Amino acid sequence: MDATQRDGAPYDVVIIGGGICGAASARALTRRGYRILLLERADFASGSTAAGTRLVQGGLQYLESGRARQLHESLHARERLLRSRPHLVRPQPFLLPVYHDERRAPALVRAGLTIYDVLTPRKVAPWSRTFPPRAVERMEPSLATVGLRAAFGFHDGLVELPERLCLEYLAEAREGGADLRNYAAVDFILGSESGGRASGVDYHDVLTGRRHSATARVVLNAAGPWVDDVLQATGRPMRPRLRAVRGTHVVLDLEGRGPSHALLARGRRNGAPLTVVPWLGLHIVGAAESPAEGERPERTRPESYEIDELLDAADRLLPGVGVNRAQALYAYAGLQPWGEPGTRWRPAQRLIDHAEDGRPGLFSIVGGTLTTAEATADQVVKAVRRTIGRAARRSGPRALPPRAPGNVSFLPPETLAHLRGRYGQRSADVAAYAGQDPSLAAPISPRHPDIGAQVAYAVEHEQARTVGDVLLRRTPVGRTRGLGRAAAPRVAAILQARMGWSDAERAQAVRDYELELHRTLTLLRGREDPGGGLAADEPPAAAAEDRPA
Repeated sequence: MDATQRDGAPYDVVIIGGGICGAASARALTRRGYRILLLERADFASGSTAAGTRLVQGGLQYLESGRARQLHESLHARERLLRSRPHLVRPQPFLLPVYHDERRAPALVRAGLTIYDVLTPRKVAPWSRTFPPRAVERMEPSLATVGLRAAFGFHDGLVELPERLCLEYLAEAREGGADLRNYAAVDFILGSESGGRASGVDYHDVLTGRRHSATARVVLNAAGPWVDDVLQATGRPMRPRLRAVRGTHVVLDLEGRGPSHALLARGRRNGAPLTVVPWLGLHIVGAAESPAEGERPERTRPESYEIDELLDAADRLLPGVGVNRAQALYAYAGLQPWGEPGTRWRPAQRLIDHAEDGRPGLFSIVGGTLTTAEATADQVVKAVRRTIGRAARRSGPRALPPRAPGNVSFLPPETLAHLRGRYGQRSADVAAYAGQDPSLAAPISPRHPDIGAQVAYAVEHEQARTVGDVLLRRTPVGRTRGLGRAAAPRVAAILQARMGWSDAERAQAVRDYELELHRTLTLLRGREDPGGGLAADEPPAAAAEDRPA
């Protein structure tokens, strides 16, 4: 079976990768009228997009290294997101403490943050401030104050659910007519006989094994840490384009005793940057970064020593809490694209034209981030326009966004507010499922505000195909307290009704979710959960065959 447009015409662009950069590029290209096919080998937003610190940063690291262009670009991109996606991206207050044993002087930090403010276009959040140690003691009593010279307050951006930001880009691309397919792995990049121009892809459905082909005028490699793997699918030698690092994070449950500000500090032992970010009632500590030469992205796991280093650094920074391993719910790690081999600094993003490698029509994104994904997409649009010209006018109808069929005002105000915070202007479309079936108005777990209507919407409009798709990416239920175990049977029952599963398939879906938890997260602490399941520190009964996670 061939994947072609309904009128038989080829696609303009095939995008390989459904992470934040691929999704933003699909949205930008469809808005300009191009015909798009996006293929993701696992689930949307399941790779590097879900493996970071969940910050939308203006680029303090660029300020420290004197890279003015990247700093300006990141600051502009951060403000763009804060203004255009306020339900998903919000200003996050930070404290930056400076201690006596650090080389940097408070005056230098103050000057740097002033530049950070001045260069920010149409600034959303307040300007930075300086706090004396006594004020810091009142603001954050858990923070270490011995040797504290000063602390500085500033704002960056926090996106609690980068997966939902990615899904929002994809929803806008779908409404513009894009063809989006998750669990679709590319096997080969097709090339024309003359000149080796990229002309499409062969791919298969990971869950069913069915094979397909698609023709296109441009192929965009947006596979994140899998960029070099995709280049090998051209069938010709291609030099490596990616240098990646493994970033490890630990999620803590400090039971309300942690800092209310995000913290950005130097590790007191090795001087590496350390962030502690409040997140959905928990705290994310990160990132321990290590070289990842030859490491497979789908097999990336936190190392025990990295977890211990992060916990030790957090304990030194927060002596008022006494951070220890008993407070750690889980750790996670992911490969973050860092640029090309031999590069010293991480670029904001770079678009590579592989015409220089003898494969015109093939482009790769290296180094894109949550913050700069839209700027990356703008570069992609320009490159596509240079390569194949402007998109032709399209006479056929485009996909229309779903609309709520009835009144759903019976939902509690807190539930409606929760849906608005997750879905923005699409919240009424989600709530409509509860209007059609009142049972979908009930929470899927006693621990969370997420309701059954979100599961139905995830299946019908966001291509969720597994319990993990819902609990780990369409909602944050699987990444917070309880790890979604109480919700898994309820989610599987809704999926069964929507997808026609048998009872055996529904039971298997719950077991598959438990296995995905152990593939995706390093579980550090067990907690009683009404839904049952394995203890968090107990390995699954049988190892599953490796599948994309």
